[in-house]
Amino acid sequence: MPPSSLLWFGLNFKVGRVPAFIDTDAQYSCVRSDVVDYTSLKGEDCTSLLCSVTCLLADGSKVQVKRAVRLHVPLLYFSWNHEFKILNDGPFPAILGMDFLRCIQMRVDESSRTN
Repeated sequence: MPPSSLLWFGLNFKVGRVPAFIDTDAQYSCVRSDVVDYTSLKGEDCTSLLCSVTCLLADGSKVQVKRAVRLHVPLLYFSWNHEFKILNDGPFPAILGMDFLRCIQMRVDESSRTN
């Protein structure tokens, strides 16, 4: 996890820490399929779900997402059950999108960030 970036959090699952990027441009929270496979194999509490959404990725490409997973998400001293869309690949293990930020009522104050 990049130490200098304020927009990264480590999600501390039972199987270990998963870096999650906070993306205020993402409508949905997403997790890579390899992360889901590993956490499921190691006994992490997750529920598979079906979904049908089209996501516009940061590189401008569109992807049809047909699977989701409900995970128990620990963040700092709190935790929530939240649905993540499953992406086959991507640069980030997990993305916390606006759906998650609204759910937990998190606010990102960009004006207070230092470069």
